[in-house]
Order: sequence, then C-alpha cells, then structure tokens
Amino acid sequence: MPEIRVTPLGAGQDVGRSCILVSIAGKNVMLDCGMHMGFNDDRRFPDFSYITQNGRLTDFLDCVIISHFHLDHCGALPYFSEMVGYDGPIYMTHPTQAICPILLEDYRKIAVDKKGEANFFTSQMIKDCMKKVVAVHLHQTVQVDDELEIKAYYAGHVLGAAMFQIKVGSESVVYTGDYNMTPDRHLGAAWIDKCRPNLLITESTYATTIRDSKRCRERDFLKKVHETVERGGKGAHEPEGAHLLLHGAD
Repeated sequence: MPEIRVTPLGAGQDVGRSCILVSIAGKNVMLDCGMHMGFNDDRRFPDFSYITQNGRLTDFLDCVIISHFHLDHCGALPYFSEMVGYDGPIYMTHPTQAICPILLEDYRKIAVDKKGEANFFTSQMIKDCMKKVVAVHLHQTVQVDDELEIKAYYAGHVLGAAMFQIKVGSESVVYTGDYNMTPDRHLGAAWIDKCRPNLLITESTYATTIRDSKRCRERDFLKKVHETVERGGKGAHEPEGAHLLLHGAD
C-alpha cells in the first residue's frame, strides 16, 4: 500500500490558519490555506517553508482545495499564490468562490488601510488569486490529472462549505473541513457517500463539548430577549461579518 503522509502547515495544535499537506501515492494536495486572526505578523500565515524548500511550488503541489470561505480556512490564499508563488489550480465550490474574495478584501482593508500593516496582499492580488480558482459542484468528480481525482460533498456549516474526497488509484483520503451534523433553519446536515477511506481528517474543535439541544438554546435566547424587552430594554443581535445571512445559529 502506498504511503500517505500528513503534514500540518497550520492549525496543528490550535484553531486558525488551517492548512494541511497530504501526500498520497506521489501526489501532493494542500487542504485549506487559512489565516490566524490572533497575529499581526507572518505568524498569521501557515508555515510554507516546508514546501518552498522543494523548488518551484507549482511543480511540487498538484492542487489546493478550499473547504469554505471562513478566513481561518482561506485567508492566506492570496499570500500563498501571489507572494509565495503558487500558480496551480485551486478548487472550491461556487458559493465559496463568490464569497471568498469579498471577505478577503474586507479583511485587507482592516489590516492595511486601517492598521497600516505591511507584507500583506493587495486588492489586485486577491483578483489574480481568484483567477486560479476552479469552481466545482457538489458530487462532481473532478479529474485533476490522469491519476488524481477529487469529489466535493455537502458539509453544512456555512453556505458552500464542502467535505472533499481525494483519490489516487485505490487510495483515498476524506477531509471534512468544518461541518455540521445538526440541521437548522438555514443549513442541512453534512452528508457523504458511504466510503472507506484510508485516512479521515476531520474537524475536532468542539469534539469534547456536549451542547444543549438547539431547541433549548433557542428557547433560552428568546426568554432573555423577552425579559429584556419587558424591562424596557432593547434586544440587539449583532452579526459577525458575512454571517448575517450566511452562517447558521451555531
């Protein structure tokens, strides 16, 4: 059986700058390319030194896959493609392709125009980066080359979020990205074909957390709103960026 190697370039021990290099049967695939929002220097980006030492990036990497538009999963993409030097294919779903540049430009304005940070990508770099994107449909099998194929599955979480199956011959890896198994008023539960991958890479941020049911959380939220209004106060629910329309209650 061919060796499968996994190298976290980011988010190996923390939340943020998700970026995983998977080597399977001679193919190299980067899963997500996120940014850590807690740093204001190069630590915000994944550690690309491991792959840049191998020569030209595009010769080393077969493709990049982005699971969804949150910045901790896609925020370093223009930096990686336009400043580090990757010019190969970048795969994501159509909704992710539509929303990703909006969030990237919004964060660039905050980091550069307002905070004056240096060594950051420009608006033109975002546009040039998005030209490398190949948008895929859910359940569409994409042949990256003669041996490597990928397939996207519904992940819930946010509009356009996808889990990906990567296959080379009889070997396969499934990468979930962030996903949601509880349907809500906006998004459904994650779903994937029955399969037996050689390796499953899954999100585990809240793996040890036991939550109350969604009905209980909605009931408690409404109770607090009613109590506030009855006391003469006002209830304000502030959305987080694009989450106003695109993010579920979780």
